[in-house]
Amino acid sequence: MSDSIKRVIIAVLILLGILFAGTVGFSYFEGWNFLDSLWMTVITMSTVGFNEVHPLHTVSRVLAMFVIGCTLLVGGYAIGNISAFLIEGEMGDLLKGHKMERKIGRLKDHVILTGFGLVGHEAAKAWDRENLVVIEKNENRYENAVEHGFKAIQGDATQDEILEKAGIKAAHGIILATGVVAETILISLTAREMNPSIIISARIDDIHAVSKLRKIGVEHIVTPSVIGGKRLAASIEHPAIVDFLDLVMKRDDLSLKLEELKLESGCSLDGKTQIESDIRKNTGGALVMSIRKDNGKYVVSPQPDHRLHGGDTLILLGTDDALEKAVDLGIV
Repeated sequence: MSDSIKRVIIAVLILLGILFAGTVGFSYFEGWNFLDSLWMTVITMSTVGFNEVHPLHTVSRVLAMFVIGCTLLVGGYAIGNISAFLIEGEMGDLLKGHKMERKIGRLKDHVILTGFGLVGHEAAKAWDRENLVVIEKNENRYENAVEHGFKAIQGDATQDEILEKAGIKAAHGIILATGVVAETILISLTAREMNPSIIISARIDDIHAVSKLRKIGVEHIVTPSVIGGKRLAASIEHPAIVDFLDLVMKRDDLSLKLEELKLESGCSLDGKTQIESDIRKNTGGALVMSIRKDNGKYVVSPQPDHRLHGGDTLILLGTDDALEKAVDLGIV
């Protein structure tokens, strides 16, 4: 709630207090019934100029002047804040916020990203923004996310209501990019409780916290310091490989891309060997680089007689067209 709205609400509450005080005062000093006292207070506060309900004693005239003075002061304060609310665009921002919440409420199988810092921003750019919801408590970073076209919520992701606004119960996965151990653990536990099937991926800077995250069910953990160190070493020992992987993973305009495809039971590839499926020919060039089995083990560069099964995850390399055709084979 904005400061202007809060000030308007406070002013309205004060006006109601003046109304109550005036009604009680006129009833006490003049001995009038409730309706007469209320009416006298209303016409006094509104300064419409009607005649007095009954002739007033001196003390009641003082009360009337007090009511008028307070009403003018508080009413002017309220009008000023209402004007600021309208002129400064806060009403537009409020309406935009409601529109954003409605859009998020319609999402299914989307991904939630907590933290829009340097790491979070890069993760967001790599994802489909139509299927991503950003949670950021820092106002500047939140506005940055909105300016870049992301659906965003400003708030603390450790709070249940913020996760609910982001559609945690209908989400497919959540990316925790803050790197703060305590926040990461708390959000992970809350997300798992609210959506037991959600996939959790976390960035963590303290490598000693990795085992703790494993214990609470965080499937994917990224430690920038470890990855960065290995990358630096690999860039010297195998520069061509590192450059190639950079191109494949980062460049949208590159013809070749890496993609993963989980085979559904009963699809056209289920039960066939590599040579029988002939994925490369049927897709126009997609190559099976590796296969991850249900037990988590990988079959690297599978042989032609290796048999595919529903539930296998294929790691494919190919063009966009070839990968799209591969997806059709894996779900039909």
